[in-house]
Amino acid sequence: MTKRISIILFSMLCSMSMLAQSSAVKKTADAVFSLTTFKNDGSIVGTTNGVFIDNDGTCISAWKPFDGADYAVVIDAKGNRHQVDAIYGANEIYDLVRFRIADKAPASAKAAATHAATSAKVWLVPNKKNDSPKETTVKSVETFMEKYAYYVVESPVALSLNLDLYEGCPVVDANGQLLGLYHVSSSNQSVTDSRYTEEFKATGFSLNNATLRRTNIRIALPSDISQARLALVFARERGGTNFRKTVDDFIRLFPKENDGYFEQALLAVKDSNITVAESTMQKAVKEVDNKAEAHYNYSRLMMMTGNFDKALSEAQQAYAISSLPIYQEQEAKVYYAKGEYQKAYDMFISLTKTSMRNAELYYEAMQARQQLGGSDAELLALLDSAVAVCDTPYTAIAAPYFLARGMQHDKMKQYRKAMSDLYTYEALYYGPLSAEFYYLRAQSEANGRIFQPALNDYARAIALDPKNLMYWAEMASLTLRVGEKENAIKAAKRCIELDPNYPDAYLILGIAQVETGKKAEGIQNIEKAKQLGNTQADNFLKKYK
Repeated sequence: MTKRISIILFSMLCSMSMLAQSSAVKKTADAVFSLTTFKNDGSIVGTTNGVFIDNDGTCISAWKPFDGADYAVVIDAKGNRHQVDAIYGANEIYDLVRFRIADKAPASAKAAATHAATSAKVWLVPNKKNDSPKETTVKSVETFMEKYAYYVVESPVALSLNLDLYEGCPVVDANGQLLGLYHVSSSNQSVTDSRYTEEFKATGFSLNNATLRRTNIRIALPSDISQARLALVFARERGGTNFRKTVDDFIRLFPKENDGYFEQALLAVKDSNITVAESTMQKAVKEVDNKAEAHYNYSRLMMMTGNFDKALSEAQQAYAISSLPIYQEQEAKVYYAKGEYQKAYDMFISLTKTSMRNAELYYEAMQARQQLGGSDAELLALLDSAVAVCDTPYTAIAAPYFLARGMQHDKMKQYRKAMSDLYTYEALYYGPLSAEFYYLRAQSEANGRIFQPALNDYARAIALDPKNLMYWAEMASLTLRVGEKENAIKAAKRCIELDPNYPDAYLILGIAQVETGKKAEGIQNIEKAKQLGNTQADNFLKKYK
């Protein structure tokens, strides 16, 4: 009798355990969602499933549908629709992504503390609209990154014909704790450890991540302020609607920092909404911790809109709060913008005697001195000082000062020095150079009687701007000057093709033809140049007739 009672009690306990398992597993279904990604035109990119992993709306799912998508929508177990707000990170190899929705999650699944063992029973939990949880078995377990599990599981018989419908669904243990997401491939069915997505954290460089760059859905901001500032810079470079959302998010996360308010105000200026821009900066002055920086940014904004009196007042308020040289430099910039060049010059020069002493101050002083009618020697001395205070070895930061000094040397007919500075500028400049730069350098080289480099630079200018008449005409003139008459003819003819009424081209063509034995044809083209208004043509007609 006692033995029979023990057997009955044991059976009841087993039944209760199975019931508890079933309840815990089934509860996970409340945290499962379906996800659809779209292009901006409304066409579907892909679909998958996923699971909420906290009540704040953090989610994980398969990455593949995000590739090439512009936006995404989550439908939870109750049929509620949620917009995907931002992505934290992704891994293409393991086909996993971690992201968040724009609001709270209705339920969440808790990650299992330990791996499931080989032969363990686990449950695939579909979206409720598809089916109830399905039991399966772990065939093998591998470890990656020393702590995460990759499971190969048996194919649930009931799902064998529709496995793709369950891509991205959570797989849980008997306690309903999350092991990972279900993936289907041609060779097996697997589960990738959900805890691996804890590695997916936004950083300042996330926007440069090769995988994340393939989606147009916004990348989340890092929680660290220095990393968030870096992310804001990259987001600005990428632009678009996502940048506006990122700016709003920055203000939400860091309401006491200036960066978000200034970016938001700049966007308002871009939209020609000056009232909103000013309102944003007034809010910044009120809310942020660094009031001096807020007034400084306010001044910069007013400079952009042409409100110089307000810009000056804000710069002075910034300096009154914190006597940093950069705030005084802003005041000097406002004086320059107002046309008060002597005040600006005096202030720039005084700042070169402070800890701020840098190349930009000397360059700004040179510009103010130029407006005051300073001599070429004075302007060159200021540019020499700008170059002298640049860090060595020189970097791209020094490039603008070599360019400015090179142009000043050229103005002073110091052509060899101009060429040296312009070649240094080319070596330091980061990015492609313009046709105008090569044209200007060719002019210095030609004036300095360094003809072959000049011809090379004219050729570069033409390659970048092949329809510019002036570049072709200068090329034709110089090739004629150095005795390359056939090349001069070709360049002049190309110039005439672009503009049949360009007088200089006819003159050069005519001279080159006369000097290559085609006198009659050449004189005819020189006469054409005269008819079109070239004042030098008469002299050549007298010479050749």
